[in-house]
Amino acid sequence: MTKQQSDASISADGRAITPSAAHHQRATSDGRTGPLVLALDSATATLEVAGGNGASLARMAAAGLPVPDGFHVTTAAYRRFVAANDLQPAILVAVAGASPDDPATLERAASDIRARFEHGTIPEPMVTAIRQAYAGLGPDEVAVAVRSSATAEDLPEASFAGQQGTYLNVVGQEALLDAVRRCWASLWTARAIHYRHQIGLSQPAISMAVVVQAMVPADVSGVLFTANPSTGDRTELLVNASFGLGEAIVSGAVTPDTYVLDKATLVRKQADVGAKEVMVVPHDGGGTAQVDVPRARRGELALRDDLLHELAALGLRAEAHFGGVPQDIEWAVAGGRCWLVQARPITKLPPPPPSGYPDVSWEPPTPGSAWVRRQVVENLPEPLSPLFDELYVRQGLERSLDAVMPFFRIPWFRIEEIADRPFFTTINGYAYQRANFKLRWKTVPLVVRATVAGWRVMFTAAVAYWRDQALPAYLAVIDRWKRLDPADVPDERLLAGIQELAWADAAYWYACAVVMADAKMTDALLDRFLAIVAPRRGLTSGLFLRGFPSKTLDAEAELETLAERIRTDNVLRVLVAATPADRLPAVLTGTTGGRALLTGFQHYLDRYGHQIYNLDFVVPTQTDDPLPVLLSLKAMARRPAHDVRTQQAELARERDARVDETARAFDPLRRRLFHLFLGWAQRYGPHREQALFYMGAAWPTLRRLALELGRRLAQAGVLATPEEIFFLETVELETGIAARAAGEAWPGLAQLARERRELREVWKRLHPPAAVPPTYRMKIGPLDLSAWETQRRNADGGAALRGSAVSPGRVTAAASVVRSPADFGTMEPGTILVCPTTTPAWTPLFSQARALVTDVGGILAHGSIIAREYCIPAVMGTGNATQRIAQGQVITVDGNRGVVELGEVLHEAADSTQQRRGGRLAMALVAVTGLLIVVRWWRRGHLYRRRRP
Repeated sequence: MTKQQSDASISADGRAITPSAAHHQRATSDGRTGPLVLALDSATATLEVAGGNGASLARMAAAGLPVPDGFHVTTAAYRRFVAANDLQPAILVAVAGASPDDPATLERAASDIRARFEHGTIPEPMVTAIRQAYAGLGPDEVAVAVRSSATAEDLPEASFAGQQGTYLNVVGQEALLDAVRRCWASLWTARAIHYRHQIGLSQPAISMAVVVQAMVPADVSGVLFTANPSTGDRTELLVNASFGLGEAIVSGAVTPDTYVLDKATLVRKQADVGAKEVMVVPHDGGGTAQVDVPRARRGELALRDDLLHELAALGLRAEAHFGGVPQDIEWAVAGGRCWLVQARPITKLPPPPPSGYPDVSWEPPTPGSAWVRRQVVENLPEPLSPLFDELYVRQGLERSLDAVMPFFRIPWFRIEEIADRPFFTTINGYAYQRANFKLRWKTVPLVVRATVAGWRVMFTAAVAYWRDQALPAYLAVIDRWKRLDPADVPDERLLAGIQELAWADAAYWYACAVVMADAKMTDALLDRFLAIVAPRRGLTSGLFLRGFPSKTLDAEAELETLAERIRTDNVLRVLVAATPADRLPAVLTGTTGGRALLTGFQHYLDRYGHQIYNLDFVVPTQTDDPLPVLLSLKAMARRPAHDVRTQQAELARERDARVDETARAFDPLRRRLFHLFLGWAQRYGPHREQALFYMGAAWPTLRRLALELGRRLAQAGVLATPEEIFFLETVELETGIAARAAGEAWPGLAQLARERRELREVWKRLHPPAAVPPTYRMKIGPLDLSAWETQRRNADGGAALRGSAVSPGRVTAAASVVRSPADFGTMEPGTILVCPTTTPAWTPLFSQARALVTDVGGILAHGSIIAREYCIPAVMGTGNATQRIAQGQVITVDGNRGVVELGEVLHEAADSTQQRRGGRLAMALVAVTGLLIVVRWWRRGHLYRRRRP
């Protein structure tokens, strides 16, 4: 295109017009006219006009970066083509009928739309405009690259890389027009429709531009990242390079060379030769071909150092031009000259590592101490926020541990007799509980006496203590602060409320703990009894603990009622299916049925919105962030009806029938013992889930107080944002409150909060070991208790993972790896849910899952109970499932053996036999000890009431 043409655009009738005229025409158009073609470096080539890819190239070309000459076919041209062929109604119908969960419907929709584009007629003025722009690239019909450029691509939050069409070495006017038409149609490929749905973009609002550029017949090509995309290190550049056109790298056909450069000096730090067996080259007459790379060249580095240095310098110029945002840049080298052919922000770039990050070690905070991730820390899968760490872990749990001791009626016993304080700590941001105890011969009688006395109280008073004392006291504290308007509360009182609510939940945790101890012990006794007396019948305790009412299932049933309302209302069904979850509330207000649905959804949040995704109050609850619930609701509405109440009743009938069948198969003595152990397990088990349902119930109220105080401190210049309040401790917040009262800004606190927030993001990339030091095993004398750990020690390799078998069955399916609520949208119905752990707020995902695998958890974790209710196999406590399993990977979950198979050959972990032996010995010890105590209580009539078989 000539310089004169580059300063103008081409109108619908083919006349060259000035930029000012183009602006006038666009301003007076109806949205379907306006400039159809723009010069590549046009200042008016914005995101809305030229799409993400085109806008990026326009900015680079205008900045003088080496970008191949070309032009844009604008979004106005796309809309004009769609309107001229009356395609929009057919597109909307096809997309509405495509389910993101059903690839066949996506393919049908894409095929239908593609056929309509192929048979569509490009209006003559548009044909003229494209031909004239193409002629401006050279005297003959030059080879060009034709790339799609949608209005929702190459964005920081969504790159859309590879989702739409690119056509290389296009030669001739007719071939160009066909490539443009195919680029438009590629906006509606099955994968593009699915991708937009997954990231929550509105399908009807998307439009497509096309970039046409002179073809670079690359000798070498590749991708340049101006930050290390693997580590997040902003001080490094990473370059991939291979012979021929870049299509070979983008498509994954080759393993490219990899270079790592120091960003400050552009000196090469590392160079790894890739296996460059093939390359893509221009084909005579148009198109491309894949050919073999000569064997002699495969071991060569594709880039000379001088070209590598030049590319790196160009990458830094591009990054600076885009405001310092790290860029993902496609490049090509032809005849020794470097060209930049595409640039986009690097999406999902990890936070930069702190100094010394590669040397992070898992060392105990005090020499000689040992720590494990179990009990309350099972509900803390991520690094803790500093305020939660202080108020809940270091203060709340430690204070409440002393406060709960009177419940056990052993005032003469102090926890310091057997363990040092603190009892809880954080290591690299992750919560741990003390594991090493000070057992000495002189304290053994005291410990035995305290244990027997404590168990007696737990079995006789734990449920009443939780139900009648702890829970009402906790709810009363919440209600007292909930009735206050945070805007009317002084700063100091807001901070006091945050403290009191955090301490109240920590105290409530111990009430949950004693209920869980009852449930776990009675469950273990029943399970061990069944394994001993009926080893070949495959009986587990979980088969007899299903079908009981629970608050979690009540919440699921109410959400299912809302989903059924959507299914049975055609308007709502289409509206919900076509609208991204984050826009649903705004869109639903526009219809009567939608407003009624929102009223029902608010009723759900009022009753169940306190449910936590993570016990750390830095993570919003369902009330604070209902987006994951809306994502689940959309998924529920797409699948057939699932009546939670009916399933619960059916499970209860199956449970009772299994009880009768099992009892009849035993002789009188075993039958009596079976009913004894069963009665205990069914008495205590259901209370466990009821107790946990209220964990974190204070957080919506606490977060209201905290964010109000954070808002005030942000207005005063003490914090950058209200949310940063969670990254300061109370002494620092008191300093900020004093500064606000004095009318002073305190920027040091904002910087401290920001650094801690960034460090927490870095720590999220770590995977905490089951114990610290990692080689530590839980033992009492010679007895190995590591089988009781809620996070197994699976190796980083091998074909299988071992964990706790918590729900029977065997399923083979693809995996959906959901690491946090932010990933709820990646949960594909009919897949296996793989996650760090679950809390009640994760329950909506279970209706979409065929099985469950977790990093942390055991037989009485929330996930195991809900998995049994949904009759899906579950293996919990694998330790590293989220690290070993990839999204979409096919795995087999064996809930009978506690094994997750990742390949055809099953290799047990080296220590699994020892762990099983230790587990059996430990369970035998528990059973014997429990039976001795039980016999004593039985004779006194405390626990046993005779039941007829």
